[in-house]
Amino acid sequence: MCGIYGAAGPVPAKLLADRVRRMGDELGHRGPDDRGSWAASGVALGMRRLAIIDVAGGHQPMANEDRTLWLVYNGEIYNHMQLRGELRRRGHRFRTHADTEVILHLYEELGEACVERLRGVFAFALWDDRRGQLLLARDRLGVKPLYLYRQHDTLYFASEAKAFWTIPQVRPAVDREALHYFLTFRYVPAPRTLFQGVEKLLPGHTLTVRQGRETLREYWDLPMGGETETADETEYAERLRELLEEAVRLRLMSEVPLGLFLSGGLDSSSLLALMERSGMDRIATFSVGFAGAGGGDHPDYGEFGQARFVAEQFPTAHRELLVHPAQVAGSLPSMIWHLDEPLADPTVVPLDFVCRLAREQVTVALSGEGADEILAGYEIYREPSAVQNFLRLPPFVRQRIIAPLLGALPEGVRGRNFLWRASRPLPERYFGVGFLFPEAEKDKLYAPAFRREDDNWDPCSLTHPYYQRVRHADPVNQMLYFDTKVWLPEDTLLKADKISMAHSLELRVPMLDHRVVEFAARLPSHLKLKGSTGKYLLRLAMRGVLPERVLRRPKIGFPTPMTRWLSREFRSLAQELLLGEQALDRGYFAPEALRSLLRQDPAAPGVGRRVYALMVLELWHRIFIDGESQGEMSGRLAQAAVTGV
Repeated sequence: MCGIYGAAGPVPAKLLADRVRRMGDELGHRGPDDRGSWAASGVALGMRRLAIIDVAGGHQPMANEDRTLWLVYNGEIYNHMQLRGELRRRGHRFRTHADTEVILHLYEELGEACVERLRGVFAFALWDDRRGQLLLARDRLGVKPLYLYRQHDTLYFASEAKAFWTIPQVRPAVDREALHYFLTFRYVPAPRTLFQGVEKLLPGHTLTVRQGRETLREYWDLPMGGETETADETEYAERLRELLEEAVRLRLMSEVPLGLFLSGGLDSSSLLALMERSGMDRIATFSVGFAGAGGGDHPDYGEFGQARFVAEQFPTAHRELLVHPAQVAGSLPSMIWHLDEPLADPTVVPLDFVCRLAREQVTVALSGEGADEILAGYEIYREPSAVQNFLRLPPFVRQRIIAPLLGALPEGVRGRNFLWRASRPLPERYFGVGFLFPEAEKDKLYAPAFRREDDNWDPCSLTHPYYQRVRHADPVNQMLYFDTKVWLPEDTLLKADKISMAHSLELRVPMLDHRVVEFAARLPSHLKLKGSTGKYLLRLAMRGVLPERVLRRPKIGFPTPMTRWLSREFRSLAQELLLGEQALDRGYFAPEALRSLLRQDPAAPGVGRRVYALMVLELWHRIFIDGESQGEMSGRLAQAAVTGV
C-alpha cells in the first residue's frame, strides 16, 4: 500500500513539484520504503510506497512506454496476473511485475472503463498527456481513501487530508454543518468532511479533470433487489464458501510476511480456516485485551479466551497484547491525528494496538471487516421484525396509549428509543439508531450563537437518497445497502485504512471482495438473518470447517471498556477536556449542557458514547485547528488516566 498525492491546475511545474514534495513529507508513515514524484506543466504526481509486490521494480510514479501516461496508485489488484496475460495476448509488453503497470496498459485498452475490470482495492491518479486529462478513481467499497481540495483553479488530491495543510496559505478550518452531522452519525458522511473545503471522492466513482472541467461518474453500485431463490440453502452456502476461498487465496499473494487479526469470532475464524485450506500453516495471529482498574483482565472486554481456543484448533503462531487505560489515553492524540477526521468509534483503540503488535512481525494482515454489513451480523437488523409486530397492534392502541407513554418516558429508559423508531419511516428510523445526539438534544447542546436561524442542517438529506435507490427491497436489505454505502466506508474502512497505515501495515479484507459483496447483495434477507441468527449463510457455509463453539457464538464485536473507563480512569480527563477554558472558549456548546451530560452515569443508554464523541472532537480540534503538539498532549492524557477520579 502507499500514500498518493498531487495536483492539477494552472500553476508552473516547478511550483507544483515543490508543493507535491511537501505533501509527501506529511505522508511518510504510509510508505516508508520508497518515494517518488513527477511534474509537468499543470500537473504533478507523488507517492510514498510500502513495498508488497515487486519490491524491487514497483517504483512510482510509473509511466507507459512512450511516457504519455503517468500513474500513482495506492492499493492491490488481486487479478493482476489474469489481466497481465490478457494484455500480453493483445500485444502489450511489461517491464515490471508490479500490478501498477497493469493499470497503465489496461487504461490504454479501455480508457476510464479500466476500473470496471479491476478486482481489488485502489485509489489512483492517472495523467493522460495526450488528452490533457487527470483521472482519479476509488475502489467500489471505499477501502482506500482519496481526499480532494480546491484552491482557485487547482485541484489537489491525497490519501490523507493532512497533506493539504502543507499548501501555502491553506489552513484547516471547521465546517459547522459537518460538525452537526458528526454529532448525528459519529462520523461525517462523504463527500463532506469536518474540514472546510475538503471532500472525499465517493467509493465506486471516478473523477476526470480536463481543462478545469470536472466530471464525476459512478461506475459501480450494489446489485440490490429483484432476485429470487433458484437453489436451496446448501447450494447457496457452498457458493459463498467457494467465493470466500477464492477471495482469501487472492489476498495471500505477498513478498513480505503476512498474518491475521484473530478475535475468535465467526469472521476472523473463518478467514483463518480458509487461509489454512489454501496451504498456509503456523499462521501468525494477533489479539488484544484490556487490563482492569485493579489489574488483571476485564472478562467482558478482551478476546483472549476465544482467540486462544481457535488458535489451538488449527494451530497458529499466536501473540497477545494486554493494554492498560493509561496507554490508551496516551495514544489517543496519535490515533486522532492519523485518522484525519474525528471518528467517535471506540473500536479504533483495539485496532490501533493490534496493528502495533502485528507490525512487529508482519507487513500484511488479513481482517474480517465487512461481514456484518453484507450478511446481517449486527443485532439491529432484527428490528424490522419487531417493528412489524408493533405495527400489527390496533391503531388506537398505538396512538391513544403508546404514543402518550412515549412522551412521558424519560430519555434513556429502555424501550423508549424503540418506540420512537417504530413510529417513523425506515430511513429516519434506521439512521436514527446511530444518533449520538437526537436533533432535540443537539439543540440543547449548542451554544446560542453557534447555530443561526437560517442554518438548514438536515441529516435526512444525506440518508434518504440511498433509501430511494432500494425502496422496493425488504427492510433488512435496505438497511444493509445503507450500511454498505455509508457506514462501512465512513467508519469501519476509514479506521481500518488510517490506523493500519499509521503503523505501515497493509490490511486486507477478503469479506469485501466485490464478487462476495455482489453475491451477498442478491441474496434474500432470510438467508442472511434467520430468526434471530445473524450471518446465517456464513455459519452454514463454515459448518464442518469451524468448531461448533465458534458457529454458535453470538456477535460480540471488537469491544473496549470505554464506558467503564469514563466512570473511573477517564472521568477527570473528560471533565478537563470538555469543561476547560480552551474548549468553552470555542463557543460551540453550552457549558451547562456539557456539565449536565458529565453528571450522568456513563453506563446509561447513549451517555458514554456521547461523552467519548465530544472528547474525540475536542482532541481533534486541538491537534488540527489549534496546532497543539501530539507528544505534549499524549503525556498529559496518560497522566490524567493514571490519576483517574
